[in-house]
Amino acid sequence: MTSDRDGGQPAPHPRAPCSQVVALLADYLEGRLPGKRHAELTRHLDGCHSCLAQLQTYRSTVSLLRSLREADLPSDLRRTLSAFLDQHADN
Repeated sequence: MTSDRDGGQPAPHPRAPCSQVVALLADYLEGRLPGKRHAELTRHLDGCHSCLAQLQTYRSTVSLLRSLREADLPSDLRRTLSAFLDQHADN
């Protein structure tokens, strides 16, 4: 169910456990899923109100966070977020 070609993550079956789907939502929204995987996830979302609600919440959260400026955050939170991002950066 995984391959090097598709990033090594299992493709969600249209009736996949929702935990598999939720794990792919960020890549789905950012357009980073291969076409087949994107289509499979879209089919799941079309039939799963719970996952669709999760997607809508995630989309709203991302939009809100992108609208924030660094100056809008308390300095302690900026330091905590910066340390977290430094520790978990992929590059």
